[in-house]
Amino acid sequence: MVESVQIETLAQSVEEFVTLRNEVAHTPYGGAVMMVVALLAYAQDRELGQQCLTVAVDRERLQKGVKGYKGWQLRNADLQRIRLQISGKEYLPRSYFQGATPENGYQLPSPPFVFEISENPYSGDVASGKYKVFVTSSGAPSPRPVTVQRNDKGVWKAFEWSSLIMGVQAPHEQIEDDL
Repeated sequence: MVESVQIETLAQSVEEFVTLRNEVAHTPYGGAVMMVVALLAYAQDRELGQQCLTVAVDRERLQKGVKGYKGWQLRNADLQRIRLQISGKEYLPRSYFQGATPENGYQLPSPPFVFEISENPYSGDVASGKYKVFVTSSGAPSPRPVTVQRNDKGVWKAFEWSSLIMGVQAPHEQIEDDL
């Protein structure tokens, strides 16, 4: 089954991100989308991104620290992996936004922002509180898996997302030939 998740805006602060997350992440699909949005925030603004990542991921992936939100931050190993994978490829998170393609340099489309999320027979059981979904990327041959977990407030958060930060097709470069 393939489902579209749509959001109207991107967060400009961690408070806006939390509000958006609370609206969207009431399903496994929305939880995966919020991880993509947090990765985009990180690619654009490391400080805001670290705060957003802190509230987008499952509590098991956090440690006490000041680089995140309310005294918590992403585990150092996870943050380092994200930094290494996105550094120099800030377009990577944009590849998950429908309409952002290698051909247009992964330019974000105008809102609303749409994401295509799917599941398969091995996704698990939503009732268990842990579920695997797949996020379509225009720069990858197949959708990328994200395992999400529901917290005690009913919010779905990313538990395993390493495939989201794997490389995607590089954006096409426009070469001006004015010779």
